[in-house]
Amino acid sequence: MRKSRSRLGLLRDNLSSRRAVDGEITKDAIVATVQRILWTAPVMAVGNFLAALGFWFQEEPTGATEILWRELIIKANLLISVLDLGVWIVAWIIKGRKASFKIQTILVYTVVAYVLATGLGIAVIDTLVMASITPFLICITVVGTFYYVPPRNSLLIFFLSFIAFRLAFVFFGTLSTNMLSSILINGLVANAMGLALSIVNWQHFRRARLQEKTIAKQQTQLTQMAYHDSLTGLPNRHFLDELVEREVALVKRGQIESSLIMCDIDHFKFVNDTYGHLAGDDLLRAFAQLLQENLCESSTVVRLGGEEFVILASHAAQEQALALAERLRKTIEDHEFTVDQATIRITASFGVAALQGTEGARDYYHRADRALYEAKRSGRNSVQVISEVAS
Repeated sequence: MRKSRSRLGLLRDNLSSRRAVDGEITKDAIVATVQRILWTAPVMAVGNFLAALGFWFQEEPTGATEILWRELIIKANLLISVLDLGVWIVAWIIKGRKASFKIQTILVYTVVAYVLATGLGIAVIDTLVMASITPFLICITVVGTFYYVPPRNSLLIFFLSFIAFRLAFVFFGTLSTNMLSSILINGLVANAMGLALSIVNWQHFRRARLQEKTIAKQQTQLTQMAYHDSLTGLPNRHFLDELVEREVALVKRGQIESSLIMCDIDHFKFVNDTYGHLAGDDLLRAFAQLLQENLCESSTVVRLGGEEFVILASHAAQEQALALAERLRKTIEDHEFTVDQATIRITASFGVAALQGTEGARDYYHRADRALYEAKRSGRNSVQVISEVAS
């Protein structure tokens, strides 16, 4: 029974996760489709206008039916051309103002219905002189290949499209019974083809978006691994090196004053030997969190390795860095850490080196490390500074 419940729970979690992913992909699809509408609407407007001109410059037919057909085709293409420009303007406004997802969705499905309706309208007009659904087929292809629509919505769209197609040709068409049957069958096939195109188009878009999200996630993970310490979650030495290089450049230009503070937990080996290495890891995580909580946003704390940490105190001159280090030393001394269900107190030693702008980043590490060594040598739980430039 427990296994069955566990499997059902796992299945629900998987379905919930899939729905969440599909929801994000649907939002991406709507945004991408609005962009495609923005690109295609003016092209379609020009195409319909040129079609109207083409029929206008053709030799005028002699029969009354053909004359009516020509007039209706010209007027329909001109009207559609104007409406296409209107669609383009609306899409441009919505895109520019970054309208809500709901408004963008309304635009997309309104345009889908509009495109299918224009193709159907011209196809019905064509029945005055021929039995052809080419305009409707073109519009179905546009909807199926240009716009990203989820399969369940595509199924409804093309089902309603066929119903509208059938009603339009039955009530407004001028074809014989046999010809009407042939047209209706062709319309059914055309809508089925549009549905297939739409599903394939959606699956391609979905697969591409999933790949992009996977790549982005992997890149984030690689960046996290390259620039962060896996135990404490703090930035690592690689991150600090790049940060210090930029900070030194600013100091050299006289734009800011900054300092480097090196910190080391006193007698950390005793914690590992007494409580075990897992407890030592817990202490390091708690220690890192305590440092972060007591630093301002302009300062960055980094785990250098083992029980050693470095703080880049940006915009802090030597005296300010000394005051910061002393405040941190006192905070650590007064704090109670919980390790392996035991409450312990620890201390830390600090070495301070101001970034003077006359050396390289390596020299600042060296001076801060010398200052830390002096703090350790003088009895630990203290703050020392090395002011002179290292040779």
